[in-house]
This record gives sequence, structure tokens and C-alpha cells, in this order.
Amino acid sequence: MRKRSEVLFSFLIVLILCAWAVSPAYAHALLAHADPAPNAILEKAPTQVKLEFTESVAPVLSSVHVYNAIGERVDLANVQVGVSGATIMTVSLPPLKDGVYTVSWKVTSLTDGHLTTGSYPFAVGKVSPTDLAAKPQTTNASLPVGALVAKWLMLISVAILVAEIPFQILVWRPATKLDLPYITHPVAWKIIYQCGLLGLFLGTGLSLLSQSGQMLGSLLAAPWSQENYQVLFESRLGLVWLIRLGLALICFWLSTGSQLSWKRYAALAVSLALLFTVSLTSHAATDPRSLLPLFSDWLHLIGMSFWFGGLAYFLFGLLALRKLESVIQTRLVSLTVQKFSVLALASVALIGVTGLYAASIRIGTLQALTTSLYGYSMLIKQGFVGMLMVIAAGNLLVISPRLNRNRISGTSNAGLVKRFTLMVFAESLLAVFLLLSVSYLTYLPPAKANPAEIGLSASVQADDLSMDLWVMPGVIGQNSFDLTLSVNGQPLLSAKEVLLRFTPLNKNIPPSEIALKSKGNGQYSASGANLSLPADWKVEAIVRRDQKFDVFASFQFALAPSGAGASPDSTPQIAGGLLILDGLFFALAMFSLAGKNILKLGVGVPLSLILVVGGAFLSIRPGAPAGQVNPIPASSQSIQAGAKVFANYCVACHGETGMGDGPLAKNLNPKPADLMAQGAPGVHTDEELFGWISNGFPGSAMPGFKTSLSETDRWNLVNFIRTLSGK
Repeated sequence: MRKRSEVLFSFLIVLILCAWAVSPAYAHALLAHADPAPNAILEKAPTQVKLEFTESVAPVLSSVHVYNAIGERVDLANVQVGVSGATIMTVSLPPLKDGVYTVSWKVTSLTDGHLTTGSYPFAVGKVSPTDLAAKPQTTNASLPVGALVAKWLMLISVAILVAEIPFQILVWRPATKLDLPYITHPVAWKIIYQCGLLGLFLGTGLSLLSQSGQMLGSLLAAPWSQENYQVLFESRLGLVWLIRLGLALICFWLSTGSQLSWKRYAALAVSLALLFTVSLTSHAATDPRSLLPLFSDWLHLIGMSFWFGGLAYFLFGLLALRKLESVIQTRLVSLTVQKFSVLALASVALIGVTGLYAASIRIGTLQALTTSLYGYSMLIKQGFVGMLMVIAAGNLLVISPRLNRNRISGTSNAGLVKRFTLMVFAESLLAVFLLLSVSYLTYLPPAKANPAEIGLSASVQADDLSMDLWVMPGVIGQNSFDLTLSVNGQPLLSAKEVLLRFTPLNKNIPPSEIALKSKGNGQYSASGANLSLPADWKVEAIVRRDQKFDVFASFQFALAPSGAGASPDSTPQIAGGLLILDGLFFALAMFSLAGKNILKLGVGVPLSLILVVGGAFLSIRPGAPAGQVNPIPASSQSIQAGAKVFANYCVACHGETGMGDGPLAKNLNPKPADLMAQGAPGVHTDEELFGWISNGFPGSAMPGFKTSLSETDRWNLVNFIRTLSGK
């Protein structure tokens, strides 16, 4: 017996050390593309850094910095997330001198809160490649042990909450049918359920401290850390946790007082909703088309909860049966095994089907299963499942028939019942480790990447041509345009000329055109900043062929404002409303306790008031201010007026085309900005340009014109500068 204990203890230590040792795990929001590219040597300084990640990132919890060779920060600190899509972060740059620069980022996944950091160098001008190579590209992330433990604790807790009613209705009551309180509902079950509630509260709190700790570079943040506020009240993840907290408080209220049947079924419904909040922070929620993956993941968790949570109630139910006579105990155990086997088989089938679907979208191939860390971890998880199924099969095929024979013959078999109880205990222990492997999987990137979809696309049929247009990334400013042409399913290879004409439908601006070049196989492409402002755009494709009439086709896209004029973030207000509800639920839960007036008045009332008042403060507090909107439409009259201002005040330094090559430019250090690049739509907001025109540009010779130009003149100048990028 001692030897078995030593082996079990050694196995636990090895498992914990293995989990701890695999520290260089990868987070989910991985860098997919960067502009400038890593290790690029650019002849001309870029105007911004644009990073695209494989998942949407949380704006408040993410940042991008750019440093020069001596470690000074040189970016304009105007990081924007979601301007081009929630997967893209941008930060603007001033005119850069020749040298090596380092881009450093820290991003938090919008969906699951996983943090990743990294850096890469790029160079401007004549720079030695060895200087660039001295700053290697890095991507760093570590296994958040606190978050792993929190997720593990939460999965165990929710499984216990979910399984109680199904186990009682489908297994225990049909099998026992005894009107004995300590048998129909053992005292240990109530303790287990309360432990599940406590574990859920602890897991949620530990998740918050761990998430904030990742932002600070530590295991856990202090409870009073400001980062806790940011995570809880300014991020999507915090909203999910507040919803989870409210549902847990409702479960607590439903578990107190008289156990009416409606309260028990309501508790099941609420616990299933709790389980869905787990899916909302899973890999399934990051899928571009997440509805089916989310539903499948939820069903997968339901199957696991019915099986694994049911094991806990089964184990303590068996212990309660030991108070009965041996013959009755043998009979009831036999009946219970049969009923639970049906529930377990149904759960296994549900787990298997949904698991195969999840593997198809997160692993994809057998090769990925055996060559990726995610695949290896999945195999370990399946190993635990296999051991569980071996035990379950032994119970079903060996122990259950023997117990059934004893039941039919009316004899007892105390030794077999005791052996079966030990098997259920072993199965429960394996289930706990299986849930640990599931928790670990949530902190690994899937072997098969499914990056979020960005861009605009549309298809039309015009005459004999089928046209598919794809605009990437589908933002205001620079885009790539790919048009695929086919006739009767065959690629069009003989187009004489392919053009795209861009017309803003609600702006008084003339259309622009761009010629597309053939890439072969019926694909025609070009890049340009023709989608230059927020508007409803009509994009007309013109295809010219020899000995055929020209073909015209229209596409229409709506581009929302990027930056200036954007709607303020309403996350704190939503969080405030949820906090008010949580305060009311907490008061309801506390006052449902029988007696305990000191606890109600000393803890329930103050904490409820704190939650409600804090939620009310968040709800009525103004959101982040929206950017200043350009009040002057970019009409031809405004652009002409801005051109006159530019000629009188700007040409001397910036030159007639805005490239920074005016007569006075050679005497200035740093040189004037290239407005053809800096003024391109999508690089800086109208508000930023207006501010620099009004107050001057820091660190340069550019003065402010707030006192010498009217507000209208300055906005007209902004509208004119926007046109320079198209010249």
C-alpha cells in the first residue's frame, strides 16, 4: 500500500513539474504581418507602424512603442486599435532620421485575455546589415500559472454545479427510490455544491488577479492594482467575468432556503449559462464564424460536466449507501451503475462528436497532431480520456454484470461494492487531471490557425463576366485591390485594360481611377489610397477587351470613420450596469440566508451598496471622448481654399507637392515632413493634423498657426493636405 502511495505521489510531482517546465507557451494573438516588415531596410522613412495579429486585440490592454538606437521612444503615442479592424494596431511616426529602430508590442487577446509580447527591428537609410542583425526579432509569452490554476478550478466547479440535477433525475432517483433523506439527497451533495460555488468565486477572482499580473509582468497583481480596474471594467473579458459573477450569485441564491423544484431546475439553467461563459473565452470564440464552434464547444463542456461532475455525486452517493444493509446496498449500487452507464455513454458520444469537430478546425491534419505542441497536448488529453474509458468499460462489462447477478439472486457482495467505490474514486481523480489538461490546452495556440477575417469583398455578374473583388485590409487609406475575372468558369486572360473607378456617394469629390495589372490566371491587382475618407463608396470595375464591348460592374462599400469622430467606448457603462445587477444579486443571496443577521447587515448591506454605487458611477460617467470631427466637408471649394492657404504658409518649407523639399527645407533639422505620406488618409486623423497645424509639431521648426489662421482656414488646409497623397 505504501509503495502505491509513493508511485502516485511521484506521478503527481512529475505531472506538476512538466506543466511548470513548459513555460515558453505561445499566446493566441500572434503577429501575422507587419509594416514596416521585420528586418526591412527602407530608403524612405515610414509614416506609421501597422501590426496585424491573428486574433482581435483588446485596445485598453495592448500597446505598441517604437524606439531609436539609443532607446528613446520616437512614436507619436497615438496607438489605435480597430481602425482597420480589431486585429490591427497602428501607431504614427514623425519624420525619422537614418538609423535602426525597434518596434515593441504588448497585446492582449480580446477574446481569451492571453498576453503576448514581441519586438523586431527595421532600418531607415544607409544602415549596415550587421547593425540590424544585432537586434533580433522576438516573440515572448509564458505559461500563466495563476490563470491555468484559475481555469482548472473553474472547470471543476462549473462541472459540479451543472451535474447535480441531471445526476439526480437520470440516475439517482430512478435507481434508489427510497424515502430516506440521507439517501435521496445525501448531506455531502450539498457540501459539494457549495464547494463548487466557492471554487467558482475563487476561480473568477484568481483569473482577474492573474490577468492583471500578466500586464505587470508578475504572477498575480495586488487586489488594489489599477490594472484590475482596466481588465474588469474596460475589456470584453471583464464583461464576461461580471456576467459569470452574477450567474454564480443567482446559483447561490437558488441553493439557499427551501429546495423547491422550480429553484432546482432554474439552478440547472443558470449553471448551463455559466458553462456558456466558459465557451465565450475559448478558442471557439476566436473563430471568424464563431456561432457553430461556440455551440459545439458548449455541448462539449456539457458532456464533460455531466460525466465528470456526475462522478463526484456518484462517489459520495455510494458512501451514503454504506449506511444500509449489505443486500440492499448491493441492489441499489447495481441499479445505480446501470443508470449512470447510460448517462456516461451519452456524454462520451457527445464529447466524441464535438471533440472531432473541434479537432478538425483547430488541428486539421494528422501531421499537425504529431508535430505541434497543441497536438501533443491534445494527445495527452486523449490519453486521460482513454484511461477513463478503460475504467468505465471495466465497470460496465465486469463489475456491473456481477452486481446484477447478486441483485437478481438477492445476495450481497460487499467486497465488490467496495472495489467499485474505489474505481469510481480513481475515475474521479483522473477526471480532475483531465480537466487540468483541458485548462492547459486553452493557453496554447491551435495547430491550425484561423485568423480573423478582414477586408471587403463582393461578387457580381456583368454580361459574360463573373467578377470577384477583394479589398485588403478594407480601410480608409492604403489598400490592395484584387479583381478575379472569369468567363463561364474559365479565367479571363486576354483583358486589354482593367480599371477600378472610385466615387464617394455622399461627398462632393470627383472620382479617381486605378489601373490593375494582370497576375495571371484571371487575377488583376493594384494598390492605392483611393478609398480616402469615410463614405459610402461606389467602386466601378471597367474591363476592356479586343473586339468586345467594354464591361462595367458596380460594387458598393461603406467605410466608417477611422479615429476622428469614432464612437466613444461604451464598455465601462456596460460594466457599470452589470455591476449594479451583481450588487442586487449579492443582496438577494445574502438575505436569503436563514438567520445570520449579523452577516446580512455587516457584510451583505455594505458590499451590496458598494457594488451598486460603483456600478452607478461607471454607468453615468462619460465615456472616452470621441475624436474631434472635421466640420468642413471635403468639397472642391474647401480644397481650393486650403490650396491657397498652403501656397501662402506652407510651400516655403514643404514644397509645392508637400514632399518636404521647399526652399527653406535644406536649412532645417529635422527636415519638414513629407505631407504626401504623412497626410495620406488612414495615417493620421483629421484631428491630429488640425492640432499640429494649430499648435506646431513638437521637436521640429514648424510653428503653430492658431493665431494667424482662422479655424475654417485650418480645416480647409487639412482637406487640401489629404489630396496631396494622390498626386
